[in-house]
Amino acid sequence: MRAELHCFAVAAIGCAMVFGVSAGAQSGPCVTGAVMGGISYGIGGSQKSEPFSATVKLSFEQKLADGNAIHRVGVTRQARDSAGRTMTERQQGCVLGADGQMHERRSVSVNDPVARTSMNWQVGGDDQPKVVHVFHTPDRPVRPATQPAARPQPTPEELERQQKMMEVAKVQQAKQRSETRTEDLGVRDFNGVSAHGRRTTRTIPAGEEGNDQPLVVIDETWRSNELGLVMMAINDDPRRGRTVNEYEELNRGEPDPSLFAPPAGYTVEEQPRNGVVGGVLQMLP
Repeated sequence: MRAELHCFAVAAIGCAMVFGVSAGAQSGPCVTGAVMGGISYGIGGSQKSEPFSATVKLSFEQKLADGNAIHRVGVTRQARDSAGRTMTERQQGCVLGADGQMHERRSVSVNDPVARTSMNWQVGGDDQPKVVHVFHTPDRPVRPATQPAARPQPTPEELERQQKMMEVAKVQQAKQRSETRTEDLGVRDFNGVSAHGRRTTRTIPAGEEGNDQPLVVIDETWRSNELGLVMMAINDDPRRGRTVNEYEELNRGEPDPSLFAPPAGYTVEEQPRNGVVGGVLQMLP
C-alpha cells in the first residue's frame, strides 16, 4: 500500500538531501534570497509503524575559493503514528509580509496509507492561498487475462548496440567500485535510539572530471532498524559542499492527531480521482 503512495510520498529512506542556497555568510530561515529546502528522508518509504515525532536539523556549509563561506541551517518536523500516517513540515523560503518584514513559509505534507490519500498545504505569508490539496491513490484497473503480445525479435544491429552499452556500463561500474571504499562504523546512540553506521568514501582520480587533484567524496548514514529511520546522513563533496541531516528532539509514542489535520479555515480541494475531473471544495471549520 505504501508503494502505491510513492507518487505522493514525502520522502524515502536514504534519499540524499538537496539544498538550493544563495551566497551569503548569514544563516537563518529568512535571509533575503535564500531558499532552504530538500528531500526529507526517513519516513516515506519505511515499512515500520513505530510512532514518533521529531525535528530534523538540516545543515549546509560550503567553503569558497576566495576564503568566503556559505552556511545554512534549517529544521524539518516529522511525525508518524501507529496507523502509518506520516507528516513532514519543511521550510520553503520566505516572503515579504504586509508589515515589511520577511516571514518564513513552510509546506506540510500528510500521507495516509489507510485512507489512501495524500494532502499538502502551505503556511506563512499574507499572500499564501489557504488551500489543502487532497490526492487519492487511483484504483488499480482490472485487466482481462489475455496473452501478452509477442515482442519482435531484435535485429543483429540492435543486439550489437545493446551489447556495447552493457560493456560500457560494466566498465563504468567497475571503475567506480575501484574508487570506492566502504567502512562499518558500528553502533551509535541518537536520543536513546541505536543506529548502525556506514561510511562510503569515493576518491575521484585527478583528471577524471577535469580536476587538478584527487577529489574525495564521503557519504555517511546512521540507520535505526528499530524505527526504520536514518537518524543521521552526511554528504561531504568538495564540489558541492557539506550537508548534514540529523534527527533531534525525538519523542517516542503517539503524536498529537492534530499534526495530521489541515489548519482551520483552509479550503479542501479534492484532486481528480481515477482521472475523472470533478473535485469537491469544502471549507474546514
